[in-house]
Amino acid sequence: MHLQRDSLSVLSNQTVNTRLEGLITTTDDGTILLFNKRAQELLDLESTANTNKLHELITFYTADDLSELSPTETPFFSALSKNQNQNEIILGRKKDQEFRWYQFNVNLIIENNKKGLLISFIDVSKLVNKNRVLEDKQHQLQLLVASLNDLVFEVTDTGTFKNYWTNNPDLLFYTPEEFLNKSITELFPPDLAVPALQLIQSSLKLDRELKMDFQSNLKEHKDKWYRLQIKPIHRALNRVALVISDITKQVESNEKSKFNEHKFNQAFYLSGLGISLTSLEGYCIESNNMLTKILGYSHEEMSTTKFTDRTHPDDIDKDVELREKLVRGEIEAFTLQKRYLHKLGHFVWCSVTVAAVFDNANTAQFLIVQVQDISESKKNIEILKRQKIESDLVKIDLETKIRQLEEFANILAHDLKGPLSNIQMLIDEIKVTDDEKIKADFMNLLHISSDNLNETLHDLGGILDIKSNNSLIYEQCSFLDVFKKVQQQFMEEIQQKNATISIEFNVKDIYYPKIYLESILSNLLSNSLRFTAKDRAPRIEIHTHLEQEGTLLTVKDNGLGINLPKYKSELFMFKKVFHRGFETKGVGLFLIRYQIESLGGKIDVQSKIDSGSTFYVKFLEKAYKDPLIQL
Repeated sequence: MHLQRDSLSVLSNQTVNTRLEGLITTTDDGTILLFNKRAQELLDLESTANTNKLHELITFYTADDLSELSPTETPFFSALSKNQNQNEIILGRKKDQEFRWYQFNVNLIIENNKKGLLISFIDVSKLVNKNRVLEDKQHQLQLLVASLNDLVFEVTDTGTFKNYWTNNPDLLFYTPEEFLNKSITELFPPDLAVPALQLIQSSLKLDRELKMDFQSNLKEHKDKWYRLQIKPIHRALNRVALVISDITKQVESNEKSKFNEHKFNQAFYLSGLGISLTSLEGYCIESNNMLTKILGYSHEEMSTTKFTDRTHPDDIDKDVELREKLVRGEIEAFTLQKRYLHKLGHFVWCSVTVAAVFDNANTAQFLIVQVQDISESKKNIEILKRQKIESDLVKIDLETKIRQLEEFANILAHDLKGPLSNIQMLIDEIKVTDDEKIKADFMNLLHISSDNLNETLHDLGGILDIKSNNSLIYEQCSFLDVFKKVQQQFMEEIQQKNATISIEFNVKDIYYPKIYLESILSNLLSNSLRFTAKDRAPRIEIHTHLEQEGTLLTVKDNGLGINLPKYKSELFMFKKVFHRGFETKGVGLFLIRYQIESLGGKIDVQSKIDSGSTFYVKFLEKAYKDPLIQL
């Protein structure tokens, strides 16, 4: 059974429609029966919507936390389910992202044993919104007071304490009963009370904030520092706000900062290193005396020029690159060796360490540059390097000479012993024979052995000349000029064999004895032209290029090649021949090896049978001139 549409008969239609409050009646399940015009305006109800349940038709929100209510959480549903009136309930409705607030009174009505609801409500949006603003302000004020570590007092012009505020009562010098309505002169010693009272009166007179710092001599706060701030709050009543702040940590921090500043100044100005504070643009903001001593410039001169103007051109790019990384925060600091231009015109080698100083926003403000003069160390290092090179050369020379002496011993044992034994045997035979024809044959053989011995001695003499030649003339040799001279010696053979010679001198010059360079190129070119295949024209490539330890000369051909697995150990030995049927004595490679090694160089070969050979000559150059260490 349900209420009928005439259930509002308890009120006349005129009364219903002229009320400022909205009125709605529902059945016992919450279905809307009737509503007045005000209810329609406030809740945007459709005049024909008389079959909907109010708690399902509209979504309501709580005023406390703006949370959405489910239909079963509404006071309408509660009144029906609990048979209990719900009065002065504030609910909100969202419209166009804004809230409208209503105060509802929900009353049970029973007519002819039929239950329903009479719901009356008014718009309280202004009141609720105002209360919410006040609550927000109160909450903010509470947060502000809770965040303060200060003591705030209301004090009269005579210094009498009238009120106080604090987040921590333990900070009070006295209990409230001991200081309220008491004068500052009664509570504090004269050396604090008198200037504080004068400050209060001056603040009221001038109508502006005044302050003073003092150190407590009270037992409970011994040696603590406080700041007293006086702010006029009611001139008509001669009242001020007296704010006491504990500034002990701030004072200690300031003292520590002053101490650190003093230490920095001592370290900055009395340091054995040159130090400057440099702007991000590269100008010297401040410098110490040691830096002026290292570079020769005055403080004023360094402040008007950028660091790049005083840096060696070869060192600028690296220095700038590292400083940019430092400013961007990619590195914490860097150290590099660079050359600064001294005021007198020479360059000074320095070890430079640079760090950046950043602000609280992590933005670089300026650079701290430390400079150490390492010119003397640099000179000593260069001298040591030169001495080491010279020592290594002496070592190489001694090792080479020892090996050459061993080879000479082998040559004397083998290449001279055979001819000498032959000569001795032939002489013995000549002595004992009477046959003139046999004597003539033996004499002919004796001449041949003598010629061979003489040739060997001549070749060995030439090599000994190389070993003992201390008066070699070093000069700047052009590879191209030397090649052209050597090429002319073999021009006829080059044309006869239709040989092709390509050259590429990436290193154009070498400081070397020209007579040796001509001999090396001549012997290598001669071998490439002599040991050629019958089925192909000779193709010879001569190149030079720079390697880490010196100049490398390569001579490559497409000739017969050498059986290296068989002959590698004998390749550069005295009178060793690897190809039969060619006019050769096996002395050329032995000779140039001695020439190259006697000057600290090396020679090597790569070769395959019928695939040609490539000879590699590594020159150990003597410096064109001994340069002074440039600083």
